[in-house]
Amino acid sequence: MDYWNECIREAFEDAGLVATKDQIDIVAGWVEGAHDNYGMAYGHDCIPNPLSSEIEKIKREMVRQQEAHERQLNGIRKGVAHRRNADIGGVVISDDGEVTYGE
Repeated sequence: MDYWNECIREAFEDAGLVATKDQIDIVAGWVEGAHDNYGMAYGHDCIPNPLSSEIEKIKREMVRQQEAHERQLNGIRKGVAHRRNADIGGVVISDDGEVTYGE
């Protein structure tokens, strides 16, 4: 079954139009082509999805915040290591904020 030919044939029948098979094929070809190009005709293929843009914006902000957080943690590690005369690699900050260091 050819979807577009069937649609056009039934539409013509409902409208009381009589057409030959060749005429139905021509109309079905035009409708199929129009359907294939619908998104391009109305810009759906060119206009970015606002939801996608918002998701990308949120992802960039999350990365920025994670980088800022990591800089803060590194600052704390450096401060503790300096004050305690410890190696910065031995300074550990737990998930709940507890800072420990090795001598």
